[in-house]
Amino acid sequence: MDYFERENKIIGLAKNKRVLHLGCVGGSCLDTSIRVGRAKDSLHYKLTEIADTTGIDYSSDVIQTYENEGIFDNIVFGDAENLDEVELDDTFDVIVAGDIIEHVSNPGLMLEGLKRFCNANTKLIITTPHAFNLMNFFRYLFGKFHESKEHVMTFNIKNILNLLKKHGYDVKSIDTCYQKRSAKYTLFYLGLVFFRMFPKFGGTLFVVSNYNNSN
Repeated sequence: MDYFERENKIIGLAKNKRVLHLGCVGGSCLDTSIRVGRAKDSLHYKLTEIADTTGIDYSSDVIQTYENEGIFDNIVFGDAENLDEVELDDTFDVIVAGDIIEHVSNPGLMLEGLKRFCNANTKLIITTPHAFNLMNFFRYLFGKFHESKEHVMTFNIKNILNLLKKHGYDVKSIDTCYQKRSAKYTLFYLGLVFFRMFPKFGGTLFVVSNYNNSN
């Protein structure tokens, strides 16, 4: 198990590949104008720059605004729990489901729906907040813990492994990671050594798996 920066790791795995980016618009609690303003700082923009990338998202107004303003033309409308309805027939080398599974009421439907986009070598990358991360334990202990209004479940190392196995995915690696923006804080630098020594307490799970259609 390791501890690393999230976006750089995803970009490294996706470079020069055919990539499907699920939930690519992000920040669904933000106004459309804010999301459009931040588009060129987004992971989807970075993936589009280095890979043959297609996105899926259910924020139809943002998708249309991106197209109208010439920012993205590679995002199709779709719901993570109804991927069989998405008008897309390709398979991909890498599927990125970054910080979306905790928003989904039935993650099993999402995993089943992704199978149609997988070939024998497809890597599915899932990132999600780690329920047993050390900082949230302290936040909860001192009454400072807050959950996003759109999060409907939490995952730990054991139950995300169980979920993926139940739906026919073989886990290749499971690590923890951090967001680059966290590095603004001095406390983060002080904790970096600790989390690299004890990555099982890191804030975000980073799981790489592939669909085993022989299961």
